[in-house]
Amino acid sequence: MSQQQFSPEMTVDQAFQLHAGARRVFARFHLGGCSNCAISESHTIGAVSEDYGIPLPMLLESLNALFDEGGLAVGDKVRIPDEIRAKVPQLANVPEIGEITSFESGAYTAEFGDVRLQGLAEDFTPVEATASPAM
Repeated sequence: MSQQQFSPEMTVDQAFQLHAGARRVFARFHLGGCSNCAISESHTIGAVSEDYGIPLPMLLESLNALFDEGGLAVGDKVRIPDEIRAKVPQLANVPEIGEITSFESGAYTAEFGDVRLQGLAEDFTPVEATASPAM
């Protein structure tokens, strides 16, 4: 089974489709967030590297590292990190613990009661299983 990887010939749009975290990687390089650093989804990763002076090996390494990040599994219990909860007032009444219900292209879906949230692994904190008390 071969692992998918980002390549210089891949378009930005293909990168976004391959892994949901690609947008955050480009944003870390200050690409795509404002009119001065806008990137076209039809540009290749190689062209973005050349046009914006970002070393191609560094950009590819950051993108391909997305596949190495520790993941969650469907059925895992998770929490919303406090720093995210604090920034989004609508999360105040969302249950404390949710469950991962699906995973696709690097994005997780977690259900917290009637609320369904999507995000990357870093957007959720795994809930450690607690040992059952001895009887």
